[in-house]
Amino acid sequence: MRIPLFLRNREIYKRYRDILKILTKNGFGFIVDILSRGGRVPFYLLRGHDVMEIGERIRNTLEELGPTFIKLGQLISTRADLIPHDILIELSKLQDEVAPEEFESIKKVLESELGGNIEEFFSYFEEKPLASASIGQVYRARTKEGKDVVVKVQRPEVDKKIHADVVILKNIARILNERIVDSPVDFVEIVEELTDSLLNELDYTQEGNNADRFRENFKNQDYIYIPEVYWDYTTKRVLTMEYIDGISVKNKEILREKGYDLKRIARNGAWSIFLQVYKYGLFHGDLHPGNILITKEGKISYIDFGIVGYLDKSSREVLIELFKAFAENDTEEVIEILSDIGAIRADTNLRNLKADLGRIINYFYTTPLKNINVNDSMRRIMGVVYKYKLMLPPGFTLLLKALATVEGVGRDLDPDFSISDVARDFVKEMYLKKIDVKEVIKENYKDLHKTLIILRKFPLRLQSIMTKLIKDDIKVRINIDESESLRYDLNVMINKVIVSIIASALIVGSSLVLTYGGGYKIFGYNAIGFFGYVIATMLSLWVFYRIFIVERKKK
Repeated sequence: MRIPLFLRNREIYKRYRDILKILTKNGFGFIVDILSRGGRVPFYLLRGHDVMEIGERIRNTLEELGPTFIKLGQLISTRADLIPHDILIELSKLQDEVAPEEFESIKKVLESELGGNIEEFFSYFEEKPLASASIGQVYRARTKEGKDVVVKVQRPEVDKKIHADVVILKNIARILNERIVDSPVDFVEIVEELTDSLLNELDYTQEGNNADRFRENFKNQDYIYIPEVYWDYTTKRVLTMEYIDGISVKNKEILREKGYDLKRIARNGAWSIFLQVYKYGLFHGDLHPGNILITKEGKISYIDFGIVGYLDKSSREVLIELFKAFAENDTEEVIEILSDIGAIRADTNLRNLKADLGRIINYFYTTPLKNINVNDSMRRIMGVVYKYKLMLPPGFTLLLKALATVEGVGRDLDPDFSISDVARDFVKEMYLKKIDVKEVIKENYKDLHKTLIILRKFPLRLQSIMTKLIKDDIKVRINIDESESLRYDLNVMINKVIVSIIASALIVGSSLVLTYGGGYKIFGYNAIGFFGYVIATMLSLWVFYRIFIVERKKK
């Protein structure tokens, strides 16, 4: 058999052989057969293998294959549309803890990145790592300025190893695409999506930027503390952050002994997640008890921002609509929302999907909030997602995992904790803020500003169109008998447009005025802005009267 071009590099070829050996050893020899044979094979062979404890064997295989595959396993555990829930649970257990690298090797990377001897930057640097993962190791240190920090340093040559594995993975995916018949997934597309996320983790400045964004988002919340990034000691392969002297939430007994309010911590943790999702659209994507610390002041401190989830404004709105439809036991609405966002495939059996979703929604509708278990709910939902291959927007599965973690931690701290109760209170508070006029104007200021710009430019654009018509000498034939009627209709139409523009300008202008304090008040609002709204309302009523009453009478 002709050796593929990507295997002609000796190191890559050796690694490729190691991968095939490990796959065979762990009971995945059938995949090796598919990769090796020249013909095409049906997709069912991937499902037809002995599935006994397959999730555990997949996890063990990925751990044995090394950092690239461990990280990919962690990332793919967020793809419920591709993987059964039982396997997802196993992948979420992937241990990214390996034997530490010799300190001398780590020291060389650190000094190379910072551009000097370690003593030039740190007055103290502990040689034993606090944690040792597949990509990097974390150490405690103190800067020359006396700041206690943690320093994450990338393992030597790990980037080269990962890039080599990515080359192999992409080519394996290409071969699988060519040789597997009737596959419902595009292996190349999946690998490219996952490797993009993986390669981003090799750049520690990305993690630093994530931490800065969290710190900015929570700067006004007195119950959350995000550690500071020290950029003078941070590069692509070195990340230096403020050391947090805190207790992990998994040490419940220690927290109780020291007098911490566990109920309040559980509630604040859930509240902070809802803020991350609903208000900022940026949430911690790798939540587990080891990444949640409680400071001496009782504040919650999140650490490790290598994986974060993003939800844009439209995705957040979709999420709210889905929750609303679930709460109202409206299966039809859920189906319609999923269809609108392109989550439902063309060949999906809608009747069966509706029946399965109906059972889940009815469970939520009939079960008291305090009795709803997020982990159980996630299992039910993810089972439907996988069964029907629903294509959820990016971040949705990661969000469900984050919520499940928060609920698990919350119930461990407080047996009476209910994340559903916190969600209900959060939605109430956000709704009250939403209906506040000043808040609405503040949140939609950009849209109002754009509208004002468009209105300002409208007369110029209209004049430009008229000038072009005149210059091009366009002739329009009009029947003399109809010219008077046409002239009258044009005058009426132009008057309506002018009045509409004035009304719109008044609305925008009045909205901007209301955002500023001071001045005479009417009902608590600036008088000029208030009267602007009144006049705009009267003009709008006049336009509606002319269009819907006067014009209809003429007809």
